[in-house]
Amino acid sequence: MSALAKLFRLPRYARNIQRLRQVTGVVVRHGFGHVLIRARLDRYAGFVTRNLAMTEPDEQLAELSWEQRVRLTLEALGPTFIKLGQVAATRPDLIPMSLILELRKLQDNVGGFPYAQVREMVRSELGCEIEDAYASFDATPIAAASIAQVHRAVLKTGEQVVVKVQRPGLERIIQTDLDLLQMMTAALEERLPETRQFRPAVAIEEFARNLRRETDFTNEVENIERYRRMIADNPHIHLPITYPSWCTKRLITMEFIDGCKVTDKHHLEEWQVDRKQIAEVGTHLFIKSVFEHGFFHADPHPGNFFVLKDGRIALIDFGSMGSIDSDTIDELLTFLVSLLLSDPEMLVTQFIDLGLVDDTVNVRQMSGEVSEIMRRYNGITLEKLDISAFIGEVFEAVVRYQVRVPAELILIGKAISTMEGIAQELYPNYDPLGSVRPYLVQLYVRRVLDPKTYSKRVYRVLHDWWGLVRVAPGEVRGLLRRAKLGELTLQVRDPDAEQLRSRNERTLNRSMLAAYSMVAWLLFTWVLPQALEKPAWSVLWWYAMALAVQGLGAGGLATLSWLRSREL
Repeated sequence: MSALAKLFRLPRYARNIQRLRQVTGVVVRHGFGHVLIRARLDRYAGFVTRNLAMTEPDEQLAELSWEQRVRLTLEALGPTFIKLGQVAATRPDLIPMSLILELRKLQDNVGGFPYAQVREMVRSELGCEIEDAYASFDATPIAAASIAQVHRAVLKTGEQVVVKVQRPGLERIIQTDLDLLQMMTAALEERLPETRQFRPAVAIEEFARNLRRETDFTNEVENIERYRRMIADNPHIHLPITYPSWCTKRLITMEFIDGCKVTDKHHLEEWQVDRKQIAEVGTHLFIKSVFEHGFFHADPHPGNFFVLKDGRIALIDFGSMGSIDSDTIDELLTFLVSLLLSDPEMLVTQFIDLGLVDDTVNVRQMSGEVSEIMRRYNGITLEKLDISAFIGEVFEAVVRYQVRVPAELILIGKAISTMEGIAQELYPNYDPLGSVRPYLVQLYVRRVLDPKTYSKRVYRVLHDWWGLVRVAPGEVRGLLRRAKLGELTLQVRDPDAEQLRSRNERTLNRSMLAAYSMVAWLLFTWVLPQALEKPAWSVLWWYAMALAVQGLGAGGLATLSWLRSREL
C-alpha cells in the first residue's frame, strides 16, 4: 500500500485531513508554499483548504533567513517535527551546514498539560489513584517537553523520586504526523528527482522506528539498566535508580537526582568540585561507551548531565541511545584516528573499502581537498582546535563528492562535538582532543593487532567463499536453463516513463470525469424530467434509464481511477 493510500485510509481519514490542513497552513505561512507546488502537494493542500491562497505568508517571517524559517516551521508543527529537526541536525550529509547550525537551536516550546490529565494518566497506567501510589505528588511539573513532563514525588517507602509522564494522545499525534511525512517524502522522491539520492523515504522510515522506540518508556528503563551494568566499575558515574513497579510504557518513576547541571558553575564552586576532573571523566566516559561497549548516550546535551555534591556525574534521559556492533566500531575508529592523525589517504581508503565512494568520483581530487582541510587545522594548537568545525568541514567536503557517510559516524561526530563544548565550558583550558588522542590511537592499534579480530575476519572471508562455491554451480545451471528456455527478462526503470505514466493517468481521469459530467448534466437537466412524465414502457423512459446506468458506471470508474492514482 502506498504512503498516500495510508494517509487516506479510514478510520484515520478525518484526522489526517485535519492535520494536513494545519501542516500546509503553517508551511505556507512561513513562506514555503513554493515547495508544496514544486512537489505537486498543493493539490492535496487545495483539496482540504479549498484554496491555497487562503493562507498568506507572514510578512514578519519573510525578513528572516530561510534557515530560521525552517526552524520556526518545525517548532510550530509540534513534537514529531521538532524531533525530526533535531535528528536532521545530525546529518550534514543530507542538509547544508548553515541549516544544521540553525536546527541545533530547536527547542521543545510546548507548555505543560493540566494536572487532571496527569492524574488520569497515572490512573490508567498504574491502575490506582495518585494518592495510592505515592505519599506525595507535586502538581506543578519541574520540566515539560514535547514528549513528556516531569513531576517530583515521594514513594510510600519514603524515597524521593521524579515521575516522567507521557503527554496524553501523543501516540495518535505522532502516528498522524508520520503518515503525513511518509506521504510527503514519497511525493518528493517521485516528483523531484534531485531528492532521490538522499532517499528521504528511507530516512523517514528509520526516524519513525526510532521515535516509536523513544516514546515507549519501557525501552528507556531497559537502557538505564543496561548502561548501569556497563559502567558498574566506574565510581565517578551515577545513574538514577528506577522503580519497576511504578514504570509502564507511558510512565517512569525514578530516583530524584539532587545535584546541579554540569554547566552550573556557581554550585560547582560552592561544592568545591574539580571541574577539570568532571570534564575528563565525562569525555572519557563517552569515548569508552562508543569504542569499547558500542552503546552510548546519543543526546549528551548539558541538560542531561548533572553533578552531585560529592563530585560524581549523574546522567539522565536515556530515551535516545546509540548502539553499534564490533565491525562498525572498527570502521568508526579508523575514521576518527585518520582525522586525529591528519591522514587523508587513510580516510579516503576507508571510504573506498566500505564501498561508500562511487566509481565516478575523482578520488585524487577529493583526497586533495580533505588534505587541505587537515593541513589548515594542523597548524592550530590543540587547545584552540574546534573539533565540531573540523569534523563539519571534512563532512561537507566528502559529501560534495556524493560519499554516503555512515549515519553512525555522523551521530557520533555530533555527540563528540557536544561533549567537547560541555568540557570546554566547564574548564576552558581543557584539551579534550589531546586527552583522548593517546587512548584512541592505543585502542586502534590494539584492535588492529588483536588475533581474535584477524581470526574473525579470516573466518568470515572463508565462510563467504565457501558459500559462494557451494551455491554457484546450481545458480549458473539455473541461469543457463532459463536462458535456454527464453525465460530471462531484463527490466529497465526509466524515471521519465514514470512521469509519462502519471501524466497519462491524469489525462484519463480528467477525460472520464468530463464525460461523466456531460452525461450527468444531460441526464438531470433534460432526459429524466421528460422521461418521468412518460409511462414505464415508453422508448424515452428506457432510454433515460440506460443513460442513467451509463452515467453511474462512468462516474464509478472515474472515482475508482482517481482513488487508485490520486492524480487529477
